[in-house]
Amino acid sequence: MARYPAIYAGQRVTGTLLQSMITDTYTKNTTQTRASTTTLADDPDLTATLEATATYHVVFYIHYAALDTSQLQTAWTVPAGASGNRSAMGAAYQLASGAATAAAADGGYARSGVHGYSTAVRYGTRNNASNQCLVIEESVLTTTAGGTLALQWAQALSSATATSLSAGSSLHIRRLS
Repeated sequence: MARYPAIYAGQRVTGTLLQSMITDTYTKNTTQTRASTTTLADDPDLTATLEATATYHVVFYIHYAALDTSQLQTAWTVPAGASGNRSAMGAAYQLASGAATAAAADGGYARSGVHGYSTAVRYGTRNNASNQCLVIEESVLTTTAGGTLALQWAQALSSATATSLSAGSSLHIRRLS
């Protein structure tokens, strides 16, 4: 099993070497809202730069609130040529019967799946502009070129009542190789 970084006998331990072993964490410090838009856009806080020819373990913990009339959708911006898929878990936006999402989220119904990075994934709500839901998205991502990793998000259905991505949402990145 490859380890990052490779440490060799007699190698000098430096601050840079030690820091390269630590998971990078990016936290959203203030709640952000988006209304009347279904156009996915990068979150300004949950964004990082990835190096070329590297493999990373990435996890987003997304806290959000929305009404059933707006919901939430996500996708990822990744460097050109990046490979992998993302796992997505969160509140169901619709039961198989087509029932309302508030019942789905409050009752504990969940959606889960594995998707491409640019695939829009839709999540349900607690049908309240203040009561938060949790989404966890995770991937082992391999780059060929360096570039930006970012969470993209928007309303799934356009509504004048804002969908919010809450303070405390976070991005965790650990380089594997």
